[in-house]
Amino acid sequence: MQHYEPYEIKLANEIAETLKDRDALPLFLAYTRKYQESHLRRILAKVMSIPEGSIRKSRGALFTFLINQHGSSNNNGS
Repeated sequence: MQHYEPYEIKLANEIAETLKDRDALPLFLAYTRKYQESHLRRILAKVMSIPEGSIRKSRGALFTFLINQHGSSNNNGS
């Protein structure tokens, strides 16, 4: 079982709450380990700035898509 730092847990919970996607918490925890907080917050802000009616599936799905699309160039090296 993974051991996450308190700040990683806090950030993952914040992302899950903001996106109203608690089911994806394990995925968001993995993202906190893999990507810089600034990158995650930038993508989150972008997703939240898009009107609900313009999103096909869900904000959580869009967040995941954008992280995977842009993630490789933003690895924090851990």
